Amino acid sequence: MSDHERVTVTSPAGKITGLTDGEILRFHSVPYSVIPGPFENAERIPREQRALIDATVHHPRDTALSVVTPAGAKTLDDLPVVVYIHGGRFEHGTHGDRRADGAPNARDGIITVHLGYRVKLEGFARFHDDEPGHFRGIHDCQLGLEWVQRNIESFGGDPTNITLVGQSAGATVALWLARRDHYRGAFRRVLAMSPCFPRESFEKRKGSLRLALGKPVTRASLTRLAEEKPELLRRAYDRFRTIQGLDMALGPTDFDGAELADIPILLTSTRDEHYDMPIGQKVDARGLGPTMVRLLARRMGVRGSVAEYLREAQTLDPARPMGRLIGDAANRRWVAQAAEEAPGPVWLAEFVADSRPAVHCEEIPLLFGLEEGEKTAAIRSLFVDFVRGTTPGWRSYEASTGRWCRILNTATSDVSSESDTLRMVREAFLPD
Repeated sequence: MSDHERVTVTSPAGKITGLTDGEILRFHSVPYSVIPGPFENAERIPREQRALIDATVHHPRDTALSVVTPAGAKTLDDLPVVVYIHGGRFEHGTHGDRRADGAPNARDGIITVHLGYRVKLEGFARFHDDEPGHFRGIHDCQLGLEWVQRNIESFGGDPTNITLVGQSAGATVALWLARRDHYRGAFRRVLAMSPCFPRESFEKRKGSLRLALGKPVTRASLTRLAEEKPELLRRAYDRFRTIQGLDMALGPTDFDGAELADIPILLTSTRDEHYDMPIGQKVDARGLGPTMVRLLARRMGVRGSVAEYLREAQTLDPARPMGRLIGDAANRRWVAQAAEEAPGPVWLAEFVADSRPAVHCEEIPLLFGLEEGEKTAAIRSLFVDFVRGTTPGWRSYEASTGRWCRILNTATSDVSSESDTLRMVREAFLPD
């Protein structure tokens, strides 16, 4: 066999040709929808357009999906399926995220699907005729999940045993798809790593985008710019996103965990999320962290006592209060809120590191098995067991039982459980 042999799978979507090395079978950039225009809702691919699909080459700019399977997987194997939604602040990313490569999953008998979706204004600008809670980027993923439901059996997967996995913006999308008004039974459980919701809605920020564009924010206007002056649209978006400072410029807002469907959810965060953000590093290095926390805490979402939050942040790390505020405001507060409000079973896990910060994205390759060894075995087992349907081996997150959290050290093999690790975040950011 050559290094990469072509293999064709016959599915309801058509005959799809991918590449195998004899162990892993990959299908790159498979189309799952038709997009009539950059700011229009995607649609299912009509049956008459289904034909031969060449999935041997990755096209990162396409709104498409990729599938990675064991080379011998076939119909009726009923392998568990991971559908992964990438992060990237709702601004960038691709369905070819190498940090979450599916090869280790395939070796463990798990199929991986990477979903691409529209980002920036094409995916998350809202117009006057959009339904409440509707975002084109999230609707793209919903169509992708429908494609998986119709086709994954042809690749050896079990459509009744799908775990939706997302990181950062992808975790936000996963939680939005798990809301009762969106949930259609296309997945059985959710793993949401470091979700991040913007603090203000697009409607409240629409005026600043209008100023940056110098044109009305309508579907027709943005479509003309995208087709005729894409560079002008790109520069205008860059100005718009700069105005939003440390917050996400786009994305779904008004998250309410009580609206989630009653399904198992595993929520994770890293303890130090955005310690490596340059602005936070500069502020803290100059000794201005406490001052900036006092000035910005309210604007960044702190509702409780700023003085108490600052005291606890400095107790954890006296030198980095601003770095902690950035990460808590962007990610950990949403983990706390989802854990507090979700109606179904929730388990919480937090990643720490030995003698250094554990930062945003650090856990992705560890969970996906791209770093092997005894020190990462517990982290990999957490992922594989959850995907296979095994209930996590520690207490679920409930106020009445101590709000338990599994602590996983990314630098050592240490695993422990602690109670209420997000207390300072919950008390600072969540309403009474």
